[in-house]
Amino acid sequence: MNKGLEPRLFFLARRKDATGISGTGRVLDGVVFHTGQVVVCWRSDVNRPGGHSSIAIFPSWEAFLQVHVESHPENEAEIRWLSQE
Repeated sequence: MNKGLEPRLFFLARRKDATGISGTGRVLDGVVFHTGQVVVCWRSDVNRPGGHSSIAIFPSWEAFLQVHVESHPENEAEIRWLSQE
């Protein structure tokens, strides 16, 4: 099996939350597909009592980074890749 075609799993962790909406720590889980598309699921229901999770789809890794990481440097976000065996 070609590993380059396997989905890659990651999560986004934030040290700060400038908006007070998403919280800190592990705030979303995501997957990058072989097409380059990214799907993320917010963990609002885990990080905030009464919260609800939502799913977003991005056409590329670059689009995801631009919207949720690069545009909010004050949040000190970190991408962590989950190992794939």
